[in-house]
Amino acid sequence: MRLLPILDSSGKPSLWINADHLVSVQAVYRGGAVGIALTVELKVDGMPLQRISLGEYRERAEAEAEFDRFLSDLQHPEK
Repeated sequence: MRLLPILDSSGKPSLWINADHLVSVQAVYRGGAVGIALTVELKVDGMPLQRISLGEYRERAEAEAEFDRFLSDLQHPEK
């Protein structure tokens, strides 16, 4: 079993999940107070949908880059 730390906008793990049970990962972009708010929805087998806030970014491209980093960290947590 390999547990993945799911980091929130503060950089601390808000959730640990078994990598074998991760079903889907979806970025949700919304307008925020000063730009684009990024939330990631995770579906883990046997659990309700989990929403993790990754913060707010001035530009959509910054939010997309952060989501790409988040996915990379999920795929390669040893880095």
